[in-house]
Amino acid sequence: MHFWRSIGTGIKYIWKTINVIREIILNLIFFFTILFFIGLIGLINNPNGLSDTPNSGVLILDLEGVIVDSTSYDQSLYALSKKLNNNSPDPTRQNSLFELTQKIAQATNDPGIEGIILKLDNFAGADLPSLQYLGKYLTAFKAKGKPIYAVGGYFDQKQYYLASLADKIYLVNQGSVSLYGFSTNNFYFKSLLDNLKINTHVFRVGTYKSAVEPFLRDDMSVAAKENTTRWLTTMWNNYLNSIANNRKVEPTNLVPSPEIMLSRLKAVSGSMSEYALENGIVDEVLSSYGADEALNNYFHSAPQVSIYDYQLNPNRMQSFNNQVKSSSKPLIAVVFVDGTISTGESANNVAGSDSITKQLRDIGKNDNIRAVVLRINSPGGGVYASEAIRSEIKVLREKDIPVVVSMGGMTASGGYWIATQSDYIIASPNTITGSIGIFGIIPTFENSLAHIGIHTDGVSTSPLADISVSKDLSDDANQLIQMNIENGYDNFVSLVAESRNMSTEDVDHIAQGQVWLGEEAKQIGLVDKLGDFDDAVKKAASLAGISDYVIDWQKSETSFFASLFADYSAILPKSALEIIYNQLSQSAQLQQHIALWDNLNDPQSRYVYCLNCSDIN
Repeated sequence: MHFWRSIGTGIKYIWKTINVIREIILNLIFFFTILFFIGLIGLINNPNGLSDTPNSGVLILDLEGVIVDSTSYDQSLYALSKKLNNNSPDPTRQNSLFELTQKIAQATNDPGIEGIILKLDNFAGADLPSLQYLGKYLTAFKAKGKPIYAVGGYFDQKQYYLASLADKIYLVNQGSVSLYGFSTNNFYFKSLLDNLKINTHVFRVGTYKSAVEPFLRDDMSVAAKENTTRWLTTMWNNYLNSIANNRKVEPTNLVPSPEIMLSRLKAVSGSMSEYALENGIVDEVLSSYGADEALNNYFHSAPQVSIYDYQLNPNRMQSFNNQVKSSSKPLIAVVFVDGTISTGESANNVAGSDSITKQLRDIGKNDNIRAVVLRINSPGGGVYASEAIRSEIKVLREKDIPVVVSMGGMTASGGYWIATQSDYIIASPNTITGSIGIFGIIPTFENSLAHIGIHTDGVSTSPLADISVSKDLSDDANQLIQMNIENGYDNFVSLVAESRNMSTEDVDHIAQGQVWLGEEAKQIGLVDKLGDFDDAVKKAASLAGISDYVIDWQKSETSFFASLFADYSAILPKSALEIIYNQLSQSAQLQQHIALWDNLNDPQSRYVYCLNCSDIN
């Protein structure tokens, strides 16, 4: 009886477990169904996605989250996210750089828009080239005689770059402006991997190929520090000169030496707001109410229109949303390579070679597309995936379709591999590029498994046939992989040499994994011109011999469920831990590390990746 009672109890617990799992699944389905119908009702009531907010008055640039080249989320779902999260700001929100600049360009010539107010407290940042590109459109707005004001309780360096373009900066009482310099810090995992008893086999070529250092060291090597110091210092000087020019003050007034800064701060009894006022960093220090009153008086209490509610006119909207199939004008297609380059489909922070090559192949079949602008913002990825995209670009060029590369904040390693096949390369002075090197990484877990009592044994016809993550690599396997890596490096150098009309020796001298800023890359021959996205479009039009054209913004096609869960991840309530994590300075870099590990799918385990090229604070 005791035996059968135990069996019955076991079955009862199993059934309870199954029932709990069933209820969880049903609740999830029910939850997503509710969200779906909420969105559907919204579309029925407002089919064009237009807001009832007036489209005239003062444009409020109240950015939340980050600015990216191409967002993977449906922006209309963020309104629902705000309601689900009690209207709290979302530090993970993605804003399309090109949609923002199109709206500002429209507002520049819109007689209904009187000015712009920058409210940047919830802006989490962007790379410096994106800030400069957005600043170009704000400057054009001012050139039309329309004022820009900035108001905030706190400005970090990325927020302040945009605020420095304003006619006046209002700082709220007890507020501060943080202008201290740039820094970059990396995570290193050697001790962690040792503690987990993971044996990480790394194969590399390039003295400066520091992307693998996190797996081999607990600190940054001297060579990596020298390389990073060079380009980071240049970028900081470019940033400092830009904001000083915007404010029309000396750079040393804005950012003096630490000794002078502390002395001046002591003179105002440690008040950061008074320090900012005394040194010309801001124009006025007011209460929040006083700032609002000053702006209302200046604009005569005109309606305020959020940048999120301000609607593009139909022509611009059709152009941006890729609804140009019926256009009789020639097209310039814009293809995004945004994130870690990997085989498979594109997703958030991942540039899938399958998705991108399909876009390029479809472009080749469209007689109306006369040129391509390849917008690359990537630290690189797998050799196989990078080569797949590069090869597809070659086919386009063989069909006399010119391809111009527009480098974003970063076009490094695998990103540059792809760029070698273009007709022309345009980079921002502050683009992070180069990192021409290659590495292989194969983690094995024999020690981890042995620690918990699991061992692997068997037979094989050759040591090379017995490569497994559960076993250490043999000497023969190590030699095989290293030679393959060296061959990949030689191929990379040859691609660069051929495309840039350089000798392999000259390329090797500037390669070895070294990172360069755009202005340095121009000097050493890795890019053709310093400029921005607009310059790339003009160059593409020139190479195609067209002057009247429409931009065809390519968007990756994703499966229904991938799109569904990507969008709903943007609207689900955020936990306090998630909010804190996303505000950490190293969160973006950690996400890159995770993206790399998630996409270690190169068939030959060869990677052209610059993991230490980002996360600048």
